[in-house]
Amino acid sequence: MMRKKITAVFAAFFICIAVFCFPSFASSASVHIIDDARVMSEENERKLESKAKEVASKTGFNIVIISSNDIGTPKTDAHVVEFADDKYEELCGIDTDGILFLINCDTKYDYISTSGDCIEYFSDYRIDEIFDEIWDDMKAEMFSQAAYGFLECVEYYYEEGRDNHDMHPDYGVTAEPDDPLSRLTSIDPIEMLHMLGVIAFLSLLIGTGIYSGNAKQFKVEKPGTRNYILDNSLVFDNKSDVFVGRVVNKTYSPRTRSSSGSSSRSSHHSSVHHSHSGGHHGGGGRHR
Repeated sequence: MMRKKITAVFAAFFICIAVFCFPSFASSASVHIIDDARVMSEENERKLESKAKEVASKTGFNIVIISSNDIGTPKTDAHVVEFADDKYEELCGIDTDGILFLINCDTKYDYISTSGDCIEYFSDYRIDEIFDEIWDDMKAEMFSQAAYGFLECVEYYYEEGRDNHDMHPDYGVTAEPDDPLSRLTSIDPIEMLHMLGVIAFLSLLIGTGIYSGNAKQFKVEKPGTRNYILDNSLVFDNKSDVFVGRVVNKTYSPRTRSSSGSSSRSSHHSSVHHSHSGGHHGGGGRHR
């Protein structure tokens, strides 16, 4: 009977962990493939959507790929950035985790906009690397193939881990690379306190149940000297210790500054800016 009770308590414990500890993963990421410039066939668009859903499911990132032959006015690079950021927020919300790839057939300044956790995963350096990977296809106007390559890069760099080691005063995001717990920072502090309270309560409940079940089966005898001393075996010998000195050896171990520290990390940062709505975005673009 006690075994069944303990099993039930453990089941409740793990259910509560699933519900309270991982609220940030409950909502599924969205995917948007918008070919306003009509540069993709329907078949290629379906393939892109299928791949994008696969990447979104794996990463938890919103994925947006959009082609446009009219970004509005003025026809400047700054306006392209505003256009991409506004499109992302219109489709996915402000400061959500996601990335947008704009195929700009108007001014031919193609752009990648990042939001939320994607700012940390896709540093300026990595965005430049993505453009290097797909640039031949972009120049040849093989946009479907370039967009597919973009999705493969998103998946690859997600597996590589976060690349941005900077602290942004405006955004306040910082994380170490390849940290499997880093995504838990999106949990609200109130939710975190709730989670810790549930864990503490259930741990107490489990411990009490196990103790109550075992206390009835085993009686612990209070220890005494008779448990450790055999009859007529205790003999005291006269011994004394003489302190003759102490020798302490010290070894100097110099601290050396790693040459791969800040210098190698300095290029792996994300330039963060604000959208019209006050959202935070990283990103980068390139002219064809």
